[in-house]
This record gives sequence, C-alpha cells and structure tokens, in this order.
Amino acid sequence: MKKMNIRKSISLITAAALILGSFLLPAASTTALAKGGSSVQKDDTNVKNDDLDDVEVFGNYTFKLPDSWEDCVSYEDDESDAIYYFIEEEDDIPMFMVLKESLLDYVSSSELKTLTEEDEYEILDYFREGVTEGEDFENLTESTETKIAGNPAITFSFTGEIYGDNDVRISVFIDKEDVDVYCLMLMEEEDAKHSYFKDMEKIEKSFCKIGEEPEIPEDLAVSVYEALEEVTSYSARSVFEIEMEATEYGESYDMKLLMDHELEATLGKKASCHVTMNESIVSEALGLSDGDYTMTNEICIINSGKKTTAYYREDGEDWEIEDLDDDDSDLAEVVEYIDPLYNFEFFEKLADGSIEYEVEPELTEVDATKFYVMEMDLSGDDLKLAIDAQFFLAGAYISEEADYEDVTSHVTIYIDADTFLPSTVVIDMPEVGDQIVYSMMGIDDTEVTTCTIVTDYIGFDEFDKIEEPDV
Repeated sequence: MKKMNIRKSISLITAAALILGSFLLPAASTTALAKGGSSVQKDDTNVKNDDLDDVEVFGNYTFKLPDSWEDCVSYEDDESDAIYYFIEEEDDIPMFMVLKESLLDYVSSSELKTLTEEDEYEILDYFREGVTEGEDFENLTESTETKIAGNPAITFSFTGEIYGDNDVRISVFIDKEDVDVYCLMLMEEEDAKHSYFKDMEKIEKSFCKIGEEPEIPEDLAVSVYEALEEVTSYSARSVFEIEMEATEYGESYDMKLLMDHELEATLGKKASCHVTMNESIVSEALGLSDGDYTMTNEICIINSGKKTTAYYREDGEDWEIEDLDDDDSDLAEVVEYIDPLYNFEFFEKLADGSIEYEVEPELTEVDATKFYVMEMDLSGDDLKLAIDAQFFLAGAYISEEADYEDVTSHVTIYIDADTFLPSTVVIDMPEVGDQIVYSMMGIDDTEVTTCTIVTDYIGFDEFDKIEEPDV
C-alpha cells in the first residue's frame, strides 16, 4: 500500500540515525520509534498565544506553514510521535514531517548534566551519519551548523531512492532543556519543477518555543534578502511628504507637498511595472486646501520578452505609447529610473554587510502581526540608494546633484516575523529636504520641518503579470 510504503521509508531513515546514535553513545532507553505518545498538542495550558488558528503546534513548539501549504493534508502518527504534511494528497509527495525523539536515546542521564553545545553538535553529526552511512545517496551535502528556535541544529540534503527518486532535506535540533531531539524532513521528487526546500527554510525560521517570542536571527538581513530573492511580484505604496516654510521674492508661506505613489511590479526576465503617482500641494497661506491642487500621472512599462513598451498618461488623458528599442537612449533612461524597483539592491547591501544596522531586542506587535525592527543611520550613496529604492521613480524627480555626503538620515524597517519580508520602511530625512525641494520645485529658500518617505509593502506574489493599459 502506498500509505505504508512512504511511512516505512521515512521510518527507516530516522531509525537508522537513532540506532547508530544508540551504539556510538551511551543510551538510557531504546529508540523512541518504539514508543507511543501524543504527537500534536492541540490544547496546551502553557500556550500563551491568544490565537493559534494560523500556527501548528507540535511537542513544545509552534511553527507556521508557508502559504503554499495552506490547504495541505496532515496526518498524525501517535506511534512514532510524528506529524506528516502532504501538499497534494495524503501519503504522496511532496511531504514534510516533524518527528520528536528523546535526547536520552543518545546520552545517559549523567552525561546530560555536563552536555555542552559542542557535544550537542557532535550528537547531531551522529544523526547525519546514521541517516547516510551505507546508503547510496547522491548530492550529499555537508552538515550546515545553524540554530532553530535558539537551539543547536544542523541541516543537510541528498538525493536518493526512498519513495521513488527523491530530493530530501533534513534538519535536526536538540532541545536540551526538554531533553528532546526534533527531526524535520522534506521529501519531493528528484529535480522537481517546483522545489519546496525554501518553504522548509521558512518553517525552520518560524519555530518558536511555546510561550516565548521567536528568536531574532543572528543575521536578520540575510534572511530578509533570501526571502526577497524568492519574490516574483509585489505591490507597494510610497508616500513622500514635505512640510516647510518657503520664501520667494521676500514673501514667506507654509507649504505641504505630498507625493503618493502606488506600484505593482513583476520581476524576472519579463520585469514590468505600473506606477500611479498622485501629487498634491496644500498651503494655508496660498489658499490651497487638500484636493485643490492635485495631479495624477501613470507610467506602465511592459516587457513582453521580445520588446519593451512604455505607456504614459497625465490626469486621465489618453495614453501615450512608445516602443523602446534595446539601443534607444530613452530605454536607458527609463531603466535607470525603474531598476531599483526590480533588484532589491538596498536589501542586498544590508545582507552582505555593506550597510550597518541594529535590530531592536524585542519584537513589535501591530494589529496582531509581529515584526522585527531594523534601525540604521545612512548618508552618502547608501542614503541615495535607500531613497531610490523606496521612493518609486525618485530619479525622475530628485536631481543627481543632490548632496547626501554631509547629512545623516534615520531609516527604520519593519520585517514580518513570519515571512521575513519587509512590511514598512520609514526614511526620516529633514536635513536633505531643502535640496529635494530645490531639485523638484526650484525654491532655494526653505525651512523644512518634515521630510519623510514611508513605504508600505502591500503584498507579495499575488499576481503573475502587469496588464497592458486599455488604449
């Protein structure tokens, strides 16, 4: 039977590791695969989370399944203290499982008292040897030492004949406090057109001890950029606001400039975008109330793979259309303006350490969603890059001559603690407000009190393409 075969195959893999561990290290009991026990604790009195509807609970941990597993089928195996998730139908691959064993299957009670982190990683390596020794696995990777929910962990992968020809990723971590070993495994068809290995990485990062806050990753920016590398499309809104006292021809007046930009973008070989720009000016001294002076422009860049077409219109007028050839200078100018929308270069520089940042020690909760908060002070080219990335089509408005070298602006980034994707970016830059006003409006005598860009990332991977305007 298919159901028996796949579970038997999985049990053989995990049992091999446990048996080897029992022989190499003193053990206080037989393998936990022979034990019974409850696999999934759906109702735990220690759970402090107000709402666990969107999380899985296993052993003493919670974790979240990515959206692609939202409608998956699950199976609880009480005999082996495990839970299985099948993305399509039960007992078929792709499959993700979590198995819990006793740490006392690897060490004696006396050894447990003096167990160091180095010893824990040694035990985890024994686990890997038990899985792979004597097996004809291909593409076997070395163990990558990491942490899962703050616990010592290793990750490795291989290709082997288990349930057909499969690619397998395994992560194992030790919870010394609760004397447990957790094994996470994902199995899919070899060279599957769509791999779920990245999903497993997200699951690992979401593991959290019941009643505790998620651990802040040692290098949060790397996790953020890795998550962004998987993005194929996104939508966002950027609001640029300046409040100032301006003086012209000896007359002073207040002014508030708002530029509200909405963006949809697809990434990859056919990267395209649609930007709607709403601009307004409010000034009590000039008699301009909200809505009195507004302008709406739209730009749509469609890349079909064979050609690039630009669409533009102002205040609802008819679309202007231009085909942009590869050697066209207009295309080069457009690409310069829109390139920051596609490449996430700012987040890449955070990930590679080119830009320094700090992370708030506690998570911030807004509307029942938890966020990591990154803080940084930027100047020079780093500040320009941040502005270009968050203020859509900034190059079309802000002169390249704007000098950011002698000013410092504060940037705050809210990162979704579940997905590691950016949620909101706030750039507070009053020191460069006067330069921006001059480059945009030609006013050279200003006292800027507020100059901010707030970008909200609305959604990721919610659409496949940018629709061409109906001309």
